[in-house]
Amino acid sequence: METCASRGYPLFAVGGAIRDLLLGRSVTDLDLVVEGPAMEVAAAVASACRARLVAHPRFGTASLQTAAGRVDLVTARSERYPHPGALPVVEPAGIEDDLARRDFTIHAMAVRLWPEPDEFLDPFGGRADLEARLIRVLHDASFRDDATRALRAFRYAARLDFAVEPHTLDLVRRDAVYLRRISPARLRREFALIFE
Repeated sequence: METCASRGYPLFAVGGAIRDLLLGRSVTDLDLVVEGPAMEVAAAVASACRARLVAHPRFGTASLQTAAGRVDLVTARSERYPHPGALPVVEPAGIEDDLARRDFTIHAMAVRLWPEPDEFLDPFGGRADLEARLIRVLHDASFRDDATRALRAFRYAARLDFAVEPHTLDLVRRDAVYLRRISPARLRREFALIFE
């Protein structure tokens, strides 16, 4: 937080960490979004904490492996998909756009950590879906943009003992054909996560 504060970059905790905190589950991996260059922040933190840094400049992301666990830092961004199955083209954006690009409502929540005061952001009703134990996509083109989200819907439903929301399930059925456009390496990774 100090690194972002010293540079004037707003910082947010997002995604699975917020979901797990609200569910009363332990948090082992922390996802942070920086409204600024996450790579710069990650490099500074890695140096100060002697953490192992893995950078993905194309997507504005970095992972830090520390003694306490893993921290993923992401530049707040928007995404567009040139065609179904393609990797996204990303552009820096604000936290609202970053939350809108996520897979499910339960991952589109954030807590602003800096600047104070802390603020809980939930523009898509993720907290209500947590309480209703539902997996729901953010928009009707979600599985066309990234068909691996269909596999993740069922993985999260099984892991959390949630149900896939009926309209989301209809979209999975409609767009399952787009799984053919996903590279074998990406599909293999998703199936490995399912089998874990």
